[in-house]
Amino acid sequence: MKPLRKTSSAFRNPRTEQWLLTLYASAAIVVTIQRGIFSFPNDYAIFRASFWNLLQRRDLYVLRLDQAHDLFKYSPTFALLYAPFALLPFALGLLLWNFVNAISLFFALRSLLPGEQARVAQALAFLPLLRCMQSSQSNALVAALLIFAFICFERGWQVRAAFAIAIGAAIKLFPLAGIAFALSRTRKARALALCAGALLVLILLPLLVVAPSELLGQYQSWGALQSQETRQLGSSLMSVLDRVGLESPAWAVQLAGACIVIGVLVARRDRWSDRSFQLQYLAFVLVFCVLFNHRSEQQSSVIAISGLAIWILAAPRARWRTALFAIVYSLVTLIGADVTPLFIKRALSSEARFAIPLTFAWVGMLHDLMRVGRTDVLSGRRSASLRNVASF
Repeated sequence: MKPLRKTSSAFRNPRTEQWLLTLYASAAIVVTIQRGIFSFPNDYAIFRASFWNLLQRRDLYVLRLDQAHDLFKYSPTFALLYAPFALLPFALGLLLWNFVNAISLFFALRSLLPGEQARVAQALAFLPLLRCMQSSQSNALVAALLIFAFICFERGWQVRAAFAIAIGAAIKLFPLAGIAFALSRTRKARALALCAGALLVLILLPLLVVAPSELLGQYQSWGALQSQETRQLGSSLMSVLDRVGLESPAWAVQLAGACIVIGVLVARRDRWSDRSFQLQYLAFVLVFCVLFNHRSEQQSSVIAISGLAIWILAAPRARWRTALFAIVYSLVTLIGADVTPLFIKRALSSEARFAIPLTFAWVGMLHDLMRVGRTDVLSGRRSASLRNVASF
């Protein structure tokens, strides 16, 4: 991407990256103290207990109030992969978990974007990352894995990309959308085969500690839980449609969204070699993974905001993009913060603070992907894309 101009001097200074890295690491420590000592990190307790339940051949998907206050909802593979955190003492495991989430996202953005762009993206992603860590959730790691998968496909590292997607899918199913990154690259068939192989390896990985019949039982129990979960709508596009009376099965809306994601690549084959287009497509997929997840919640915003940050940095300069970004970022990230007065939160529904603005952002990204072409390069508008954020 071309060097950017008229940016804030803070982001042009390479030392800013050191400050941001310190901020990310310090946040992991502070959140660990805040949630691990002065309160109960429920999601971390669920993840930690899942590993021990798997080893002890217990049903992973049964509520055990002596361990945590909610159900485990991820795959048996995730329970096994949580071993490095579960084997440590409780507080140290929580600290390591927070560090992995924070640092993985930091370096994913650093690897994806050049210097000052990466620093802007890291700064924009910090607040939703903080919110994610305060709930001990995995969304920052999921965002990082999707970004790493994109980078690996871009660099021809197909095996690494396949396992990044497979690990993400072991946490949440929606990172499977990252397979779309392979479709605009060379050797597509090989990439798809590697993704299928990596998924199979991850699905069978718990056989290291349980018998085949026991693993089959775990997957059956997980499937039953997932079937129940599909009837519960979080802050997603499905909840918006339901609120306005356009009720539809979650799977139908998700299938339509997936068709759009793939359809964009088919329709814009002429732009596959354009990195700006590729980055905007990555952003499009990241927001899709949140907007079309029927169980999305505010803690998922780190995935969507990472996508929005990448989009505003990669897209051509335009006032409507700056305004859209500012509005969506404010509603999704700032309005839901603890410092926001309660009367403001009550004035806006959860959909108005999350799913609706993300829907407008996703439609705006779709507009860019389908319409913006080489004329923008010739007019020189792309070279000043960071001014969108600088002016904001």
